[in-house]
Amino acid sequence: MPIRAIMFDLDGTLIDQFEAIHRAFSRVLVSMNFPKPSYEKVKRAVGGASDTTMAKLVGPENSAEAVKRLRPIFEEEMLTGLHALPGAESVLKLCHKHEITAAVLTNKHGPHARTVCDYLKLSQFLTFIIGANDTEWKKPDPMLTNFALSRLGFHASETLYVGDSPYDFKTAELGGMECALIATGTHSKGELKDLGCPTVSDDINEFIETRFSTIIHS
Repeated sequence: MPIRAIMFDLDGTLIDQFEAIHRAFSRVLVSMNFPKPSYEKVKRAVGGASDTTMAKLVGPENSAEAVKRLRPIFEEEMLTGLHALPGAESVLKLCHKHEITAAVLTNKHGPHARTVCDYLKLSQFLTFIIGANDTEWKKPDPMLTNFALSRLGFHASETLYVGDSPYDFKTAELGGMECALIATGTHSKGELKDLGCPTVSDDINEFIETRFSTIIHS
């Protein structure tokens, strides 16, 4: 069936917030007497929800306390260095122009996800922004995907999921959606290709020129 809707991941797909993420996570770890983590260590740890990321950095036994400390600190840092990735606004405008419904499905805390999309003026092109704690599920749980699809009003076979990580590939796979991955986040193009994803692009602009172009001309 033709693609009529696209759901996007957020961090590493449409936006770059890693400077703020690194600063916030570093402050939490230092406050708990852990060494300050490198930028690359934090970047490689993200992709799931914050409790999953913290478990990788401080161990599962300390993750609940770390997440509790994280939220107010992150809210202080969340706009530091924040910017839309090249092509992000363009692809959303193209979706609007060609009547392809666009939405965000992310494991970022829902209110934070909506705040950054509002700040970057991306929300105007999105039907909804669903994040962690908006429901009882997190990616890649197919219950979350089914909930999002019901909000979209389209079948999985009519929906493309675009992300930057194995979490996103698994989200699409378990939800029955086609997946396209972009190597602007936590993993290299080679690592993403190794997952078996049919479409892997260097960035959003390449995605627009390749897979998105076939969608609007089909």
